[in-house]
Amino acid sequence: MKKTLVICLLILSTVCMIFSQTNASVDMDEEVYLILRNAESRALCSTLSYARPYTAKYIVTKLEEILENLDKLEANEVTEKEKETVEAYIRKYSDKPEVQDKIRSFYYENDSDTFPITFHFNNSIAGIGSAGVYENSDLDSFAFEGYDNFTFEGDFGNNISYRSDAYLGLSRIPLTKLGTYDIGTWLYDETPTGGQDPRYIVKYENYSFLPYSYHKFWDGSVYYLENLSASGLQSWPDGISLAFAMSGEIRGSFFEDHLEMGIGRTTREYAAMDYGSSLVLNSNARPFLAFDTKIKLFDWLSLSTITGVLEFPNRIDDVLGDAWYYTDGNGQKVNSESKNEDYYFFQNAFSLTEVDIDLKKWHLDFGSTCVWPKRFELGYAFPLIDRVVYQNDVGDYDNLALFGNLKYKLPGVGSLWFSGYLDEINAFTTKFWEKTRAMFALQAGSKIALPFMPFTTLSFRYTKIEPYCYTHHGINYTSWYDHYLSEAYMNNGEPLGYYLQPNSDEFHVRLESNPAANISLGLQYQLIRHGVDWGTSSHVGIGNNIYSELRNTDRDGLYKYFLHDGIYEWTNILSLSGSYTFKVDKTPVQLYAVAGGIVSWFTDIEGEPGRDTPYSRISNNEYSPRNGAVLTLGFKIN
Repeated sequence: MKKTLVICLLILSTVCMIFSQTNASVDMDEEVYLILRNAESRALCSTLSYARPYTAKYIVTKLEEILENLDKLEANEVTEKEKETVEAYIRKYSDKPEVQDKIRSFYYENDSDTFPITFHFNNSIAGIGSAGVYENSDLDSFAFEGYDNFTFEGDFGNNISYRSDAYLGLSRIPLTKLGTYDIGTWLYDETPTGGQDPRYIVKYENYSFLPYSYHKFWDGSVYYLENLSASGLQSWPDGISLAFAMSGEIRGSFFEDHLEMGIGRTTREYAAMDYGSSLVLNSNARPFLAFDTKIKLFDWLSLSTITGVLEFPNRIDDVLGDAWYYTDGNGQKVNSESKNEDYYFFQNAFSLTEVDIDLKKWHLDFGSTCVWPKRFELGYAFPLIDRVVYQNDVGDYDNLALFGNLKYKLPGVGSLWFSGYLDEINAFTTKFWEKTRAMFALQAGSKIALPFMPFTTLSFRYTKIEPYCYTHHGINYTSWYDHYLSEAYMNNGEPLGYYLQPNSDEFHVRLESNPAANISLGLQYQLIRHGVDWGTSSHVGIGNNIYSELRNTDRDGLYKYFLHDGIYEWTNILSLSGSYTFKVDKTPVQLYAVAGGIVSWFTDIEGEPGRDTPYSRISNNEYSPRNGAVLTLGFKIN
């Protein structure tokens, strides 16, 4: 055994002597990702991996490939600007970090060429303020966040890198209460009323930011400043709060980058045809701790897999402590005895495997996912056995899904794609567009490179999320837990897949440009239609929220008629964004801004739900237009 261990260490040491550059991941909100995707669509680099984030080493390799191909093009003002941009990013991700002082920033490396060790500490400061002003002044809102980020990162040899981020700051994100929604049947073995009662959640909305645009930096819970004690621990900073978070990873790349392995709590995106478009594991999802592996068998064939532990829902809905309740025999509201008793309803792990086949003009990927109650279940973590098939061996308890993407690439111009996510279906003879039991998501999109401006693209996508997609039926009969469990496809209360709630669709158009390495611009339009999941109207559907549960009885008799089966909210969002980075005494400073307008209204059906049932606009005390404007300003000092 000792000899075997020594041999493995020698092999690893030999591999470490061959390669260089850091293997730490680069955050997916960095503008370099947009540069890479634009270059790929123009055939300036080979196909990019569809499992993100990328390592700094991987990014530098691709940037060098882009620069080499730009040199082959006819020189003009646009290509020269692009060369300058690419060279700047190569320096950013390959040069040693600049150290301004030994208090806020520190860098050390040893003198070994065969086994280099580096350590870098950096302290950055960031802040954001956002205000929404509406025709209905009751919705006016202002929010702010400011935090200090302590980063420890470095390399252990040429193959292994590490990184840890710790955030500490103040946050205040006020919310407006909308109403309640029914998420289905409370499936305890025995409820306080002696049966299975409907279960409700209180719904809140954040009006300080544009819809679907706010992503919190903090994790877990926050402390109200007025009560810095255990009793002051809250799930949302509705008042000024002390907020904190940690993330980190250890990652290695081996065998000429054919094998990449890592463990960490970080943001990821898999099976995305464009950034933020994934139906499977979206970059908008909250991070969670997981093992991940990428195996590149050939230039055209690769395998990616991930297994991790999901986090309990720290929901907007839970702000006032009355989010979860049931009704007693007299129809009176009864709260849970303790907020904490809900936490053990969400004890889930997550696994995903993706196979990518990439040809000159075509890309195909497919795979399966599984949300499963935490237990020692090796089958879902093993990448060479499909999860849907494996479930038949261990029992029908888990939330499984299949996915696939097909993209046509026209080098030098852009791409077209189609994406599908199948959550559940009773049979392939099911009427996909009418039967509620057909729970799926579809997306069609395109992205075109505009050659007359440096690194500029125009993209369009249409996404449809069916009712109950990403949800699951509630269970309380597993072999491992003796209480109710939720297996919804979510982490920390937010979707793992696309960011829309079930029973929604979206038209999404975006023009984005990087005219220089320190400048990014974006113009975006969205039309989002969503089945309303709150309020007292009988036309509010229960399959319109990720917390909804598909009932166990008579579910094959449920029908869906998008826009023609209840109340829907139509939200138009137009936004202009930009960022500018400069240096002050060698210290990078980034300023960014987002300005947008919102035009929103509600529609309701005129009669019983049906394919031909007409609908029209409504306006009342509960469902009135929400028109307004939002301005968001932020900075980051590295």
